[in-house]
Amino acid sequence: MLTRRRLVWVAIIVTTAGLLAFGAVRDTGPLTQQDRIDTITKRIACPTCDGESIYVSRASASQSIRAEVARQVGDGVRTDDEVVAYIADRFGGEVLLLPRGSGVDALIWVLPVVLTVVLIVALWWTFRRWRLAGNATTPVQVAPASQRPRSLVIGVVLTVVVGVAGGVLVARQAGQRLPSQTFTGGIEDSTASILAQARLAGPSDVKTAIDLYSRVLETDPDNVEALTYRAWLIMLSARQFDEALRAQAFASTVTALGRAIELDPEYPDAMCFLGIVVYRDGGDAASAKEFVDRCIERDPPVQVRGLIDALATELAAELAAELKP
Repeated sequence: MLTRRRLVWVAIIVTTAGLLAFGAVRDTGPLTQQDRIDTITKRIACPTCDGESIYVSRASASQSIRAEVARQVGDGVRTDDEVVAYIADRFGGEVLLLPRGSGVDALIWVLPVVLTVVLIVALWWTFRRWRLAGNATTPVQVAPASQRPRSLVIGVVLTVVVGVAGGVLVARQAGQRLPSQTFTGGIEDSTASILAQARLAGPSDVKTAIDLYSRVLETDPDNVEALTYRAWLIMLSARQFDEALRAQAFASTVTALGRAIELDPEYPDAMCFLGIVVYRDGGDAASAKEFVDRCIERDPPVQVRGLIDALATELAAELAAELKP
Protein backbone atom coordinates (compact mmCIF):
# COMPACT_ATOMS: atom_id res chain seq x y z
CA MET A 1 0.00 0.00 0.00
CA LEU A 2 1.32 3.42 -0.93
CA THR A 3 2.35 5.75 1.86
CA ARG A 4 1.20 9.37 1.93
CA ARG A 5 4.64 10.58 0.81
CA ARG A 6 4.66 8.28 -2.20
CA LEU A 7 1.13 9.34 -3.13
CA VAL A 8 2.27 12.97 -3.19
CA TRP A 9 5.16 12.12 -5.50
CA VAL A 10 2.91 10.08 -7.79
CA ALA A 11 0.43 12.96 -7.97
CA ILE A 12 3.20 15.45 -8.87
CA ILE A 13 4.60 13.20 -11.59
CA VAL A 14 1.19 12.40 -13.08
CA THR A 15 0.19 16.08 -13.11
CA THR A 16 3.44 17.15 -14.77
CA ALA A 17 3.19 14.38 -17.36
CA GLY A 18 -0.39 15.40 -18.11
CA LEU A 19 0.57 19.04 -18.60
CA LEU A 20 3.42 18.05 -20.90
CA ALA A 21 1.12 15.82 -22.94
CA PHE A 22 -1.43 18.62 -23.23
CA GLY A 23 1.24 21.07 -24.37
CA ALA A 24 2.52 18.57 -26.92
CA VAL A 25 -0.79 17.68 -28.56
CA ARG A 26 -2.87 20.85 -28.40
CA ASP A 27 -3.27 22.66 -31.71
CA THR A 28 -1.99 26.23 -31.58
CA GLY A 29 -1.02 26.56 -35.22
CA PRO A 30 -2.42 29.43 -37.30
CA LEU A 31 -4.70 28.59 -40.21
CA THR A 32 -3.49 30.88 -43.00
CA GLN A 33 -0.10 31.70 -44.47
CA GLN A 34 -0.37 35.31 -43.29
CA ASP A 35 -1.15 34.12 -39.75
CA ARG A 36 1.95 31.95 -39.88
CA ILE A 37 4.08 34.82 -41.17
CA ASP A 38 2.80 37.14 -38.41
CA THR A 39 3.41 34.52 -35.71
CA ILE A 40 6.95 33.78 -36.90
CA THR A 41 7.99 37.41 -37.35
CA LYS A 42 6.84 38.19 -33.80
CA ARG A 43 9.45 35.69 -32.56
CA ILE A 44 12.39 37.21 -34.44
CA ALA A 45 14.26 40.34 -33.38
CA CYS A 46 15.25 43.17 -35.68
CA PRO A 47 19.06 42.86 -35.92
CA THR A 48 19.59 46.63 -36.20
CA CYS A 49 17.01 47.79 -33.61
CA ASP A 50 16.72 47.68 -29.84
CA GLY A 51 13.98 45.45 -28.43
CA GLU A 52 11.84 45.29 -31.56
CA SER A 53 10.60 42.29 -33.49
CA ILE A 54 10.73 42.28 -37.28
CA TYR A 55 6.93 42.21 -37.13
CA VAL A 56 6.82 45.84 -35.92
CA SER A 57 10.15 47.18 -37.18
CA ARG A 58 10.38 49.12 -40.41
CA ALA A 59 14.15 48.90 -40.70
CA SER A 60 15.53 47.58 -43.98
CA ALA A 61 17.08 44.54 -42.29
CA SER A 62 13.69 43.62 -40.83
CA GLN A 63 12.05 43.97 -44.23
CA SER A 64 14.61 41.59 -45.73
CA ILE A 65 14.05 38.98 -43.02
CA ARG A 66 10.26 39.34 -43.30
CA ALA A 67 10.54 38.71 -47.05
CA GLU A 68 12.59 35.56 -46.39
CA VAL A 69 10.05 34.34 -43.81
CA ALA A 70 7.24 34.91 -46.32
CA ARG A 71 9.17 32.95 -48.94
CA GLN A 72 9.78 30.06 -46.56
CA VAL A 73 6.12 29.95 -45.52
CA GLY A 74 5.03 30.17 -49.14
CA ASP A 75 7.19 27.18 -50.05
CA GLY A 76 5.26 25.15 -47.48
CA VAL A 77 8.21 22.86 -46.71
CA ARG A 78 9.25 23.96 -43.21
CA THR A 79 7.19 24.19 -40.02
CA ASP A 80 7.12 27.44 -38.03
CA ASP A 81 9.85 26.24 -35.66
CA GLU A 82 11.97 25.11 -38.60
CA VAL A 83 11.59 28.51 -40.27
CA VAL A 84 12.68 30.25 -37.06
CA ALA A 85 15.65 27.88 -36.76
CA TYR A 86 16.57 28.55 -40.40
CA ILE A 87 16.50 32.32 -39.82
CA ALA A 88 18.55 31.92 -36.63
CA ASP A 89 21.15 29.82 -38.46
CA ARG A 90 21.35 32.31 -41.30
CA PHE A 91 21.35 35.57 -39.32
CA GLY A 92 22.69 34.36 -35.96
CA GLY A 93 21.02 33.14 -32.77
CA GLU A 94 20.84 36.69 -31.40
CA VAL A 95 17.83 37.38 -33.65
CA LEU A 96 15.70 35.11 -31.45
CA LEU A 97 13.62 37.17 -29.03
CA LEU A 98 13.27 34.13 -26.73
CA PRO A 99 15.75 31.29 -26.18
CA ARG A 100 14.86 28.05 -27.88
CA GLY A 101 12.80 25.57 -25.92
CA SER A 102 15.08 22.73 -27.01
CA GLY A 103 18.77 21.88 -27.15
CA VAL A 104 21.29 23.68 -24.98
CA ASP A 105 19.16 26.85 -24.89
CA ALA A 106 16.46 24.89 -23.03
CA LEU A 107 18.76 24.86 -19.98
CA ILE A 108 17.88 28.54 -19.51
CA TRP A 109 14.33 27.44 -18.76
CA VAL A 110 14.95 24.03 -17.21
CA LEU A 111 17.67 24.78 -14.67
CA PRO A 112 15.76 27.41 -12.65
CA VAL A 113 12.81 25.03 -12.30
CA VAL A 114 15.07 22.13 -11.30
CA LEU A 115 16.83 24.27 -8.70
CA THR A 116 13.52 25.55 -7.34
CA VAL A 117 12.14 22.03 -6.93
CA VAL A 118 15.36 20.83 -5.29
CA LEU A 119 15.30 23.80 -2.91
CA ILE A 120 11.68 23.15 -1.93
CA VAL A 121 12.38 19.47 -1.27
CA ALA A 122 15.51 20.32 0.71
CA LEU A 123 13.61 22.83 2.87
CA TRP A 124 10.78 20.34 3.44
CA TRP A 125 13.26 17.65 4.46
CA THR A 126 15.12 20.03 6.80
CA PHE A 127 11.98 21.23 8.57
CA ARG A 128 10.77 17.67 8.90
CA ARG A 129 14.02 16.62 10.56
CA TRP A 130 13.79 19.62 12.93
CA ARG A 131 10.22 18.77 13.83
CA LEU A 132 11.05 15.16 14.55
CA ALA A 133 14.16 16.07 16.52
CA GLY A 134 12.22 18.55 18.65
CA ASN A 135 9.51 16.05 19.53
CA ALA A 136 11.30 14.14 22.30
CA THR A 137 8.23 12.18 23.35
CA THR A 138 7.66 10.66 19.91
CA PRO A 139 9.93 7.79 18.99
CA VAL A 140 11.50 8.27 15.60
CA GLN A 141 11.50 5.26 13.35
CA VAL A 142 14.78 5.12 11.52
CA ALA A 143 15.01 3.16 8.34
CA PRO A 144 17.57 0.34 8.24
CA ALA A 145 20.99 1.44 7.02
CA SER A 146 20.66 -0.77 3.95
CA GLN A 147 17.55 1.14 2.82
CA ARG A 148 18.86 4.69 3.33
CA PRO A 149 21.01 4.94 0.17
CA ARG A 150 18.20 3.53 -1.95
CA SER A 151 15.67 5.98 -0.49
CA LEU A 152 18.08 8.86 -1.04
CA VAL A 153 18.68 7.89 -4.68
CA ILE A 154 14.96 7.50 -5.34
CA GLY A 155 14.26 10.91 -3.80
CA VAL A 156 16.98 12.62 -5.85
CA VAL A 157 15.87 10.95 -9.09
CA LEU A 158 12.21 11.88 -8.55
CA THR A 159 13.18 15.47 -7.72
CA VAL A 160 15.26 15.81 -10.89
CA VAL A 161 12.55 14.19 -13.04
CA VAL A 162 9.87 16.54 -11.75
CA GLY A 163 12.15 19.57 -12.12
CA VAL A 164 13.21 18.71 -15.66
CA ALA A 165 9.62 17.95 -16.69
CA GLY A 166 8.45 21.26 -15.25
CA GLY A 167 11.29 23.08 -17.00
CA VAL A 168 10.43 21.49 -20.35
CA LEU A 169 6.81 22.57 -19.89
CA VAL A 170 7.95 26.11 -19.12
CA ALA A 171 10.20 26.11 -22.20
CA ARG A 172 7.39 24.93 -24.46
CA GLN A 173 4.83 27.41 -23.20
CA ALA A 174 7.23 30.38 -22.98
CA GLY A 175 8.36 29.75 -26.53
CA GLN A 176 4.80 30.20 -27.73
CA ARG A 177 4.38 33.66 -26.22
CA LEU A 178 4.64 36.80 -28.29
CA PRO A 179 7.71 39.02 -27.93
CA SER A 180 5.65 41.81 -26.36
CA GLN A 181 4.33 39.50 -23.63
CA THR A 182 5.73 38.77 -20.20
CA PHE A 183 6.00 35.23 -18.81
CA THR A 184 2.42 35.49 -17.55
CA GLY A 185 1.20 36.92 -20.83
CA GLY A 186 0.87 40.61 -19.90
CA ILE A 187 1.92 43.36 -22.29
CA GLU A 188 5.13 45.12 -21.34
CA ASP A 189 5.62 48.83 -21.82
CA SER A 190 8.46 48.03 -24.21
CA THR A 191 9.95 49.92 -27.12
CA ALA A 192 7.97 47.76 -29.53
CA SER A 193 4.65 48.40 -27.81
CA ILE A 194 5.27 52.16 -27.60
CA LEU A 195 6.13 52.27 -31.31
CA ALA A 196 2.96 50.34 -32.08
CA GLN A 197 0.94 52.88 -30.08
CA ALA A 198 2.64 55.74 -31.91
CA ARG A 199 1.78 54.25 -35.30
CA LEU A 200 -1.85 53.91 -34.28
CA ALA A 201 -1.93 57.55 -33.15
CA GLY A 202 -0.25 58.65 -36.38
CA PRO A 203 -1.41 61.75 -38.25
CA SER A 204 -4.82 61.73 -36.54
CA ASP A 205 -3.29 62.55 -33.15
CA VAL A 206 0.05 64.16 -33.90
CA LYS A 207 0.79 65.36 -30.37
CA THR A 208 0.29 61.91 -28.84
CA ALA A 209 2.37 60.27 -31.55
CA ILE A 210 5.22 62.77 -31.07
CA ASP A 211 5.14 62.19 -27.30
CA LEU A 212 5.30 58.41 -27.79
CA TYR A 213 8.21 58.65 -30.24
CA SER A 214 9.97 60.96 -27.78
CA ARG A 215 9.56 58.32 -25.05
CA VAL A 216 11.26 55.78 -27.29
CA LEU A 217 14.16 58.15 -27.97
CA GLU A 218 14.66 58.76 -24.25
CA THR A 219 15.71 55.14 -23.81
CA ASP A 220 16.95 54.48 -27.34
CA PRO A 221 18.30 57.70 -28.93
CA ASP A 222 19.32 55.86 -32.10
CA ASN A 223 15.96 54.26 -32.85
CA VAL A 224 15.65 54.92 -36.58
CA GLU A 225 11.87 54.73 -36.80
CA ALA A 226 11.31 57.05 -33.84
CA LEU A 227 13.84 59.57 -35.17
CA THR A 228 12.22 59.53 -38.61
CA TYR A 229 8.55 59.74 -37.71
CA ARG A 230 8.96 62.16 -34.82
CA ALA A 231 10.81 64.56 -37.13
CA TRP A 232 8.23 64.11 -39.89
CA LEU A 233 5.27 64.77 -37.58
CA ILE A 234 6.96 67.83 -36.06
CA MET A 235 7.41 69.28 -39.54
CA LEU A 236 3.80 68.56 -40.47
CA SER A 237 2.48 70.25 -37.34
CA ALA A 238 4.84 73.24 -37.72
CA ARG A 239 3.41 74.17 -41.13
CA GLN A 240 0.44 75.85 -39.46
CA PHE A 241 2.63 78.23 -37.43
CA ASP A 242 4.63 81.34 -38.29
CA GLU A 243 7.73 81.42 -40.44
CA ALA A 244 10.17 81.45 -37.52
CA LEU A 245 8.75 78.25 -36.04
CA ARG A 246 8.63 76.62 -39.47
CA ALA A 247 12.29 77.47 -40.04
CA GLN A 248 13.23 76.02 -36.66
CA ALA A 249 11.22 72.87 -37.32
CA PHE A 250 12.77 72.55 -40.78
CA ALA A 251 16.30 72.65 -39.38
CA SER A 252 15.60 70.10 -36.63
CA THR A 253 13.72 67.81 -39.05
CA VAL A 254 16.52 67.79 -41.61
CA THR A 255 19.04 67.05 -38.85
CA ALA A 256 16.97 64.20 -37.39
CA LEU A 257 16.24 62.62 -40.78
CA GLY A 258 19.90 62.91 -41.72
CA ARG A 259 20.80 61.13 -38.49
CA ALA A 260 18.31 58.35 -39.26
CA ILE A 261 19.82 57.88 -42.72
CA GLU A 262 23.30 57.80 -41.20
CA LEU A 263 22.22 55.06 -38.80
CA ASP A 264 20.47 53.02 -41.50
CA PRO A 265 21.28 54.10 -45.07
CA GLU A 266 18.81 51.55 -46.43
CA TYR A 267 15.80 52.80 -44.46
CA PRO A 268 13.46 54.21 -47.14
CA ASP A 269 11.06 56.19 -44.95
CA ALA A 270 13.72 58.67 -43.84
CA MET A 271 14.81 59.18 -47.47
CA CYS A 272 11.24 59.80 -48.57
CA PHE A 273 10.40 62.25 -45.81
CA LEU A 274 13.65 64.14 -46.30
CA GLY A 275 12.88 64.51 -50.00
CA ILE A 276 9.40 65.84 -49.23
CA VAL A 277 10.63 68.27 -46.58
CA VAL A 278 13.56 69.56 -48.67
CA TYR A 279 11.18 70.31 -51.55
CA ARG A 280 7.98 71.43 -49.83
CA ASP A 281 9.61 73.41 -47.04
CA GLY A 282 13.07 74.13 -48.42
CA GLY A 283 12.26 74.71 -52.09
CA ASP A 284 15.26 72.66 -53.30
CA ALA A 285 13.94 70.50 -56.14
CA ALA A 286 17.32 69.10 -57.22
CA SER A 287 18.28 67.85 -53.75
CA ALA A 288 14.76 66.59 -53.16
CA LYS A 289 14.85 64.51 -56.34
CA GLU A 290 18.05 62.81 -55.20
CA PHE A 291 16.41 61.71 -51.93
CA VAL A 292 13.19 60.73 -53.65
CA ASP A 293 15.03 58.55 -56.17
CA ARG A 294 16.98 56.84 -53.38
CA CYS A 295 13.74 56.31 -51.49
CA ILE A 296 12.01 54.66 -54.46
CA GLU A 297 15.01 52.39 -55.04
CA ARG A 298 14.57 51.04 -51.50
CA ASP A 299 10.89 50.13 -51.99
CA PRO A 300 9.17 52.17 -49.24
CA PRO A 301 6.01 50.97 -47.46
CA VAL A 302 2.70 51.43 -49.25
CA GLN A 303 1.56 54.40 -47.14
CA VAL A 304 4.82 56.23 -47.84
CA ARG A 305 4.92 55.19 -51.50
CA GLY A 306 1.61 56.95 -52.07
CA LEU A 307 3.17 60.25 -50.96
CA ILE A 308 6.38 59.85 -52.89
CA ASP A 309 5.06 58.76 -56.31
CA ALA A 310 3.10 61.97 -56.80
CA LEU A 311 6.08 64.04 -55.65
CA ALA A 312 8.44 62.23 -58.04
CA THR A 313 6.20 63.16 -60.99
CA GLU A 314 6.00 66.76 -59.82
CA LEU A 315 9.76 67.04 -59.37
CA ALA A 316 10.47 65.55 -62.79
CA ALA A 317 8.16 68.08 -64.43
CA GLU A 318 9.66 71.03 -62.55
CA LEU A 319 13.26 70.06 -63.26
CA ALA A 320 12.44 69.45 -66.94
CA ALA A 321 10.88 72.89 -67.16
CA GLU A 322 14.00 74.46 -65.66
CA LEU A 323 16.13 72.90 -68.40
CA LYS A 324 14.08 74.44 -71.20
CA PRO A 325 15.62 77.56 -72.76
